[in-house]
Amino acid sequence: MRVRNSTRKGARRATVALVAACVAGAVATPLAIAAASSGTSSAASSEDQAAGRSDLLLPVPGATRISDDPYMPFQMCASPAGDPVVADGAPTFAATLESVAPPGTVEPEQPGSRRKVTFELEKADGKPVLHQQLLSPSSHSFVYSPPARTLDDGAYRWRVQVKDGPRTSGWTDWCSFTVKGA
Repeated sequence: MRVRNSTRKGARRATVALVAACVAGAVATPLAIAAASSGTSSAASSEDQAAGRSDLLLPVPGATRISDDPYMPFQMCASPAGDPVVADGAPTFAATLESVAPPGTVEPEQPGSRRKVTFELEKADGKPVLHQQLLSPSSHSFVYSPPARTLDDGAYRWRVQVKDGPRTSGWTDWCSFTVKGA
């Protein structure tokens, strides 16, 4: 009578099944995570489309800065040195819009600009001072100077948002600054 060694085959089959399950899990987990995250972004894009925007939002403009004189250097917002201080009631505000058209991008051959920049300026306590819709002649930078003596001494903050056709960026972080000696 011949005796079969079924425990050895059973253990081998269990090992093969365990390895196959691990491989399947290793492949399925990243796919499930990717599907879940793409489901989230498609939900966000459908909200954006419902709000009248395309499914691609523009990145937020960067390098917000301020100057109190055309011949003086800009002071960067969110600098470790502290909030910018200007001595003029009509400083110059600037932001880099490379998020709209990265460096090296060919400008559209249309006359004028399609890029609207929404500029908000308010007192530090949140009381609105200016809300402007401006056109940027460049896709790489935004520069704006309010009328002379617009701001009295005190603490203020400003931010910008870019619209390029149907696409809209998020708002920049607030840039706080102080006017002294206006």
